[in-house]
Amino acid sequence: MARRRLPPLKALPAFEEAARHQSFSAAARELNLTHGAISRQMKSLETHLGVRRFRRLGRRLELTEAGTAFLPAARSALDGLEASAARLSAASRQGPLVIACLPTFMMRWLIPRLYDFNARHPSVEVRLSASSEPVDFARQGVDVAIRIGAPPWPDGIEAHAFMNEEIGPVCSPALLKRRKLRRTGDLGHHALLHTETRPDAWSDWLARSGTENVDASRGQRFEHFYFLLGAAVAGLGVAVAPHPLVREDLKLGRLVAPFGFVKSGQRYCLLHPAELVQAGKVRTFRRWIEKAARARS
Repeated sequence: MARRRLPPLKALPAFEEAARHQSFSAAARELNLTHGAISRQMKSLETHLGVRRFRRLGRRLELTEAGTAFLPAARSALDGLEASAARLSAASRQGPLVIACLPTFMMRWLIPRLYDFNARHPSVEVRLSASSEPVDFARQGVDVAIRIGAPPWPDGIEAHAFMNEEIGPVCSPALLKRRKLRRTGDLGHHALLHTETRPDAWSDWLARSGTENVDASRGQRFEHFYFLLGAAVAGLGVAVAPHPLVREDLKLGRLVAPFGFVKSGQRYCLLHPAELVQAGKVRTFRRWIEKAARARS
């Protein structure tokens, strides 16, 4: 492998601060260095790169064209190092395991099983954060995130699929007493329930089941998946739901799945920064959730 020709890395913070303040003196105060130390670092950087980065206009500094072009790369390198250092620091801390989890999955699948994790690993404190947005692991202090999807994932993120998603129509038993649902085509006579978070759930399931002549767009819509399932339990209509989120309702008879479940092509994944692959609390939770998913209890 060819040797890297990197600029003097310790000069990058000085260059960024000098460019921001347009002053070596201000950069020195910001970094708690002397004016002479900043000047020497800038000289070292310019010698390595072979071009001037600043020009002096009276008492003020101004970036040259070369300096202006180099500044975004310097900032990006410093941001990357800062984020990586923060993740490594988090990995080494003996602190709680912070999990960002999809809200409904957290309430209906993860929380009912956490007693088992706590019993097996009492030394690992778990803190949950309900979230479905992209996670900035370093800035939000999150160790792992539970998401549903498929590759590609963002750079620097490791993903471990622990459960395939299976989906199917569900409704209350009382609804079927009022109106039968023997064939998938009978769905055309029922109210279809939708959620804004998965607007294509019905069209996807109808396509996978080979059902035609059912309008997937009609019916009532709910903002959150949790509300959708509550409406299905209340008998307002038929919803398409992932099996893990309705398993308890099916077991207790609050819901029925007249046509069973089919794989959606999506998977539940545990995501974490690559730097945390050896962190004990992350490995412990990953092994536990994989086992819990296989148990299908």
